Amino acid sequence: MHHRRLLTMQRGFTLIEMLVSIALFAVIMTMALGALLSLSVADRRAEAVKSGMDNLTFALDSMSRAIRTGSVYHCGTGGTITAQQDCSFGDVYFTFVNATGQQVYYQVDLTNSNCGTGYTSCIERSSNGVTWTPITSPDLVINSGEFTVVGASATVQPTVFLTVTGSVIISGTQQANFYMQTDATQRIYDL
Repeated sequence: MHHRRLLTMQRGFTLIEMLVSIALFAVIMTMALGALLSLSVADRRAEAVKSGMDNLTFALDSMSRAIRTGSVYHCGTGGTITAQQDCSFGDVYFTFVNATGQQVYYQVDLTNSNCGTGYTSCIERSSNGVTWTPITSPDLVINSGEFTVVGASATVQPTVFLTVTGSVIISGTQQANFYMQTDATQRIYDL
């Protein structure tokens, strides 16, 4: 009797038990790998969106700082650029004189006429109205954007509004849409 008990204890796993446990392990590992890959893709997507939005936020903040200390706000391409002009209906073109007395131009370029290689559209800046430099990154697609100036032709402090819609390109087929609006009110009164 003692001999039978010893044989039962040393028996081990059968081939069927080993195959079932390996198959179960493979299914669990496949599910875990799929979850890990999904998390990795989501992380890359979130990082791309964050990078694109950080770039747009930086560009809008930089513009706002310059506009706040500027003067002679002119919205649109009509009229004399060096004369103040409101545009309550919005325009893709805006110019002003910065704190150092330099004429600064901004425009929303939806057709990539000046943005450069790798861009489909951009927001761009110029110091002379001829040579344009994009201030947004190529992974941003600007679908619409406009400057609205209120109070430039009056005796009140002018306010410039910029509204931008578009998307951040994450990969060839993936994108995340955005809508951003900022405003800048002149800090000094024109006398």
